[in-house]
Formats: sequence, structure tokens, C-alpha cells
Amino acid sequence: MILRLASSLLVASLLFRVEVSSAQQLKRFDAKSYPAQSFHVSHYDYPVGKFKVRIIQAKTVYETSSPPPSYCRAWLEVTEGGRVLRQAYFDDIDPVGSYFGIFVPERQPFSAYFLALKEGDYDGRLLLVGEDGTLTNLPGGGFFLTPDKRLIVGSHSSDYQSLFVIDVQRHRVVIDGAKEKLPGVDDWYVDKTGYFFTALDESGMPQDSNSKTLVIYRLDFNSLRVTKNEIATAYLKSSRKVETVRRQQSPDCSSVR
Repeated sequence: MILRLASSLLVASLLFRVEVSSAQQLKRFDAKSYPAQSFHVSHYDYPVGKFKVRIIQAKTVYETSSPPPSYCRAWLEVTEGGRVLRQAYFDDIDPVGSYFGIFVPERQPFSAYFLALKEGDYDGRLLLVGEDGTLTNLPGGGFFLTPDKRLIVGSHSSDYQSLFVIDVQRHRVVIDGAKEKLPGVDDWYVDKTGYFFTALDESGMPQDSNSKTLVIYRLDFNSLRVTKNEIATAYLKSSRKVETVRRQQSPDCSSVR
């Protein structure tokens, strides 16, 4: 079965499910609203061309705090000369039993972009800042890059773990597994033919490893097609498992490096 991406996927609603604000719509951080007895506040600055990316996070001290926020409030700001140009703002990030906050990979995967991941709320986000100061907010989660670094491939950190493929230059989602009604992503592999992932079953659990066969989905990055196949379970031993970029050892809701 071949599932072809429709052009309707390339719409702005895919880009901005969480707010990206211009200078006229900023929700500014005010230190006086986050006293030390109630919040652990941290921030860190990263240079991106002539701009600076500042990440600010306020994590509640659970014994003494009262909302808002209940857990974590976070800002990613793009600044120039001390002036905030754009920001992605997350009002109250819910841990939902896992990691939460904005995380920065230990090594940036691009030379022309700054990348950060937001986790929590059952809605992972990938925040991409260009050397021109642009800020794009996209579905995010564990990901890897194609060898030419043209595409970001991963699974959305949600209760469904759906496939996403992002065209880096166009800042667009070009394959949306949820819209294509693909099953959730389990693990990624690569063989002589290319990249594929093992699918989660209908209940969102990994397929039975004792089964003789597994359902997989292959990706053709040139045609942007996804192909469903069935393989012998033993075949995975001859394929290389792909490591994805995920949260590092940094604490939740903290900008401390």
C-alpha cells in the first residue's frame, strides 16, 4: 500500500500549533512574578548569526507553589541588540509522566540553524531558528537527519508517536503520519534499500517480537512516499538501528547547561 502526501499538508496550521509571537504580541518574562521561594528560574543564551536565542524556564517548587503555572512556564526568545523580535511561549507545560520543558541538543545538527526541542503536554515541538532570525514551530520528538540534511525525520512526542518529516529549507511538514493515518512509530532502521520504521500496534504497543513477521513502513525521501511492507522478524538483525536525537541529561524545565 502506497500512501502519497497531498499538497494540503503544506499549510500554515501545521507550523504554528503553539504560539510563535512577533514583537507586537510578546508575553514577556517578569522576574518579580517568579520569586525564588516558589520557582526555580533559569536562562541561557545561544548566538545564532547576528542574533541571540535566549531560553528562560520557570519551574515550580512543588511544596510552596500555587498556579499559575502548575509545573513549568517557558520562553524561547530571538533577540537582536537586547530587543526581543520573536518568541515561542509555553504557558504551563504538563509533564504527563515524562520529560517536560525546552531542551537543547548537546550538539547542534545544523550550521545555519539553531534547534531546540520542547517536551511535555503530549505535544512535542521542534523550534528552529534561522540565521536570519526567523523562528518556526513544528511538531517535534526524537529525530534524525537524512544524510544530505535536507529532511528531519522523527516521531511526534505525543500519545500517538506519529511520523513527521520536515523539509528544513522550506520549514514545512511534508509528511504528517497522523493525517495519513499511519500507525505510531516504534523503532527506526536502515538497510540497503533505505530507511524504515517498525509500527506500533492498534493499542500503541510494540508488535510481538515473538511473531515470525512484522509490519514496517518504508520512506522514499525523493518522492515523499510511505510504503507498507511485511518482513520476517529475523530480518531486523541484518539492519542497522538508527539512533535519534532526544533529550540529553539536562534536568526538566531547566536552562542550566
